[in-house]
Amino acid sequence: MSEGKFVKKESAPFSIDPLSWQNLRSALNLLNRVFPPEAQGGERPVVFFTASLFSLGRLWLKWKGYPVVRYWVARDNETGAVIGTVGLYTKADDEEAYWGGWMCVDPEARGKSLGTMLAFRALVEATIMGDRKYVRLYTSTDPNEAAAQIMYDQMGLQVYRVEDESGTGYKRLYRQMEI
Repeated sequence: MSEGKFVKKESAPFSIDPLSWQNLRSALNLLNRVFPPEAQGGERPVVFFTASLFSLGRLWLKWKGYPVVRYWVARDNETGAVIGTVGLYTKADDEEAYWGGWMCVDPEARGKSLGTMLAFRALVEATIMGDRKYVRLYTSTDPNEAAAQIMYDQMGLQVYRVEDESGTGYKRLYRQMEI
């Protein structure tokens, strides 16, 4: 070992942790900035994120057809701010897939591979659970999601179904990959 020569290990600019009561409000604020409530349709993150944190809420989600619902947040290691979210859930009517949901990256934190890291976190969790054949998600042709489409293509998530998104003029793209 050479004397006095140490390699400084660069720490990641962010960390990814499970959603908690401590970071819930910040996560919801970010989601509502990136996905304004009027654009969320019937899927409100406040309901799903909050319910995922307590046992009665998880029972309610299961009753609503979502047996497993988990979320993670990315935090800026310097400021502690929540700069991203990702979710993973199962649907009672789709026993062959895990679904990714509420993938969100703060616009100021984009271009630093955070979205890819969040997506891989959900993918790793799905692989660990291991009882499903696919990971699926849906997205849209909204120009605000163009960078996400490139990322999903690079990850190997193939479009397997396309539907009109009523009232938006965009298409809903369903993507999947085998795990």
